[in-house]
Amino acid sequence: MNGTVMVFGSINADASYRMTALPTPGETVIASTASASPGGKGANQAIAAAAAGAVTRMIGMVGDDSEGAAQLAALALRGVDTDSVTTRHGVATGRAVVFVDDSGENSIVVLSGANDLLDGDVAATGLASISTGDVLVLQNEVPAAANRAAARLAQSLGAKVIWNAAPAPTAAADRVHDIDLLVVNEHELKQISGILGIDATGEGPGSSALSALLAECARALDADAICTLGSDGAIFFADGLSGSVAAPKVRAVDTTAAGDTVVGYLAAHAALPMGERLRLAAAAGALAVTRVGASSSIPHIGDVVALPVAPTERTPA
Repeated sequence: MNGTVMVFGSINADASYRMTALPTPGETVIASTASASPGGKGANQAIAAAAAGAVTRMIGMVGDDSEGAAQLAALALRGVDTDSVTTRHGVATGRAVVFVDDSGENSIVVLSGANDLLDGDVAATGLASISTGDVLVLQNEVPAAANRAAARLAQSLGAKVIWNAAPAPTAAADRVHDIDLLVVNEHELKQISGILGIDATGEGPGSSALSALLAECARALDADAICTLGSDGAIFFADGLSGSVAAPKVRAVDTTAAGDTVVGYLAAHAALPMGERLRLAAAAGALAVTRVGASSSIPHIGDVVALPVAPTERTPA
């Protein structure tokens, strides 16, 4: 286990609606159920890190509305330190509307609210105590300039930085420098490769092509890298080796927050070798998709370690 996990990122109030199939443009569908829960990629990843056993601190911003107070209470209930979350007067807390179909797939619309006001000053205040052995986690639901400031400060003080480049960056200005680990899905990997000037058009289909692309991106970023592949597990590039980890076979009912679960578990167990670390995170993500909801689906480590161990394969890159 490493030191404190500090998550700099978004906090949202989630409203989720379940339906037979996601609506197409111009279509109205009837939802079968509705629920509310804490959300935002930052908050979800903080809850996941705490569930994985790490001392976890959330650094973010909420509004002075009822949703903001509710999100802070929910984070604290899941064991996350919220002392570094700022409440901004006259601003709305971030919100998200989540649509989930019967196969577990989702579509999400986010209104940033207070999350859009995070900046380097908030990062500096929240990260004042970060040091060697700690881990900083970043995502793309807050301004890129704030992320870059947080990453630069954390690395200068000896901490490791994980960048979950989600939602997928669309321009070079969205890139975060000073990172130790990149975590993406397949779509985000291809977006990152374009930003880095790496041509992915000739890579072709298949995991071996994705592994080669992941290795190129990792070298360009001077960082380790992981690409999650849903039910197919994940591939990684670390210490000059490419590898893959299978995911436990489960029946998915809701994929919301599965990726955030993986990121939080990776942060909580940064001291483990990459293969072992990713096996644990993949198992946590697989268990999350068997449960309904966003942060409510994130499993405790005691439930995760009871799952069958997924195999790891390594090959020279």
